[in-house]
Amino acid sequence: MPGRGSIPGESGRWSQEIHVTLAAGMTSLSLPAPQTVRYCPPARRLFARARRRQLSVHRTIASAALLASLTACSPLVRDADFVGARDQVADATLEGPFDGQIVDATTAEPIQGAAVVGVWSYDQGDGLLAPAGSETVEVRTDQAGRYRIPKAPMKVRGATVRLVAFELVAYKRGYVAYRSDAVMAAGARTDFTLRQNRIEMEKWRESDSHADHLLFLAAPPVIQQLTKWEREQANLDLYRSMGGAGAGAGPDGPGPDGETPLPGGETPTMELLDARGLLPPDEVRRRTGFADAFDVKDLADLARTHFYHGVHLQAADRDETFDVAYRVWKNPPGGLASVQETFEATLPGVAPTTEITDQTWVFDSEDVRAVAFLDAEANLGLLLTCGVQQCVDIETAIILAKFAADHLDLLSMDAAPETAAETPFNTEPGFGVGEP
Repeated sequence: MPGRGSIPGESGRWSQEIHVTLAAGMTSLSLPAPQTVRYCPPARRLFARARRRQLSVHRTIASAALLASLTACSPLVRDADFVGARDQVADATLEGPFDGQIVDATTAEPIQGAAVVGVWSYDQGDGLLAPAGSETVEVRTDQAGRYRIPKAPMKVRGATVRLVAFELVAYKRGYVAYRSDAVMAAGARTDFTLRQNRIEMEKWRESDSHADHLLFLAAPPVIQQLTKWEREQANLDLYRSMGGAGAGAGPDGPGPDGETPLPGGETPTMELLDARGLLPPDEVRRRTGFADAFDVKDLADLARTHFYHGVHLQAADRDETFDVAYRVWKNPPGGLASVQETFEATLPGVAPTTEITDQTWVFDSEDVRAVAFLDAEANLGLLLTCGVQQCVDIETAIILAKFAADHLDLLSMDAAPETAAETPFNTEPGFGVGEP
């Protein structure tokens, strides 16, 4: 008997089974053998042509399904606000990869062992834009001072998720830190490049302020661990600026475990804004009729500082549509203009009203209610978001925001934790919030 796929004589019979295995882990696809037919050259050619067409259709459908499954939730990528490289044509993208070299600004010698952190930021939403989390990658410079940060992990997924920004931070003790988007005490940076970026780090001077340095950094958690030793020095600098006799040591001074007391034996501590008293859970329940408990946590989309605090009232055992969140800026270093820019970017197309103050923004959608206002007299800005199951209408969200506006005297200051490790955060979906 002839083997499978062979061509017998005129009086013989012919049959064949086709088996196809699709790539990328998809299930194998077996096409059943055709009916046994009497062999003749014209019939065989027609049958083979039909089988090829059938196989081509199956492959096309399978390939389209595979491509759709891989790309359906991939984030959109905003255009980069930096160039690809100096003195040559190169594409620029927020995804990366990024490479460059760090040298001493005075000697041009390469700086080995500097921490270089890449931070990718995401947002989400069609109307009300909200943070969707971030991703970070840390590397160290080699003996030649070179670094390479790979492409964005792109693990933040969702139907409306966008990659909107990339920031590179470089830190080495004994030097002024580097940020790809800003220059310390000199405004925006315009010379950052995706490839072959050259970073010239200035040595630390006795006249430099640790307090200004930490504010400039607005550091991601990885850098916070490296800069925690500067907190005591920052408080000493602030004490000195207010007329105290203490002076902050330079970057080669006491390490993270050392203590530098103020005159009189008092050890300084950095303080953080505490906005938890503005909108207690009991008040929310009274206004909305919600009967269950809230977990009060810090929002993780922005680092808590002496001028900013984000508070998340997370409804226990409920989804985010029952949550309330509010963000407070009090006496921000750059003034309220930057806070207003944040409101206008978060609530696009919303015109200001006089609902709470002369500058109030009100946003209502099927997913979330939002109210923001600026109080020029108090030098404060507040943005409140409320899930539609908690705030059944926009009037409820306005009532909650008015309550907070009427109780600004409840803002206070908290002593900062001794180490950054005491306040870890994990980003989770919904309002761009996180939980410790």
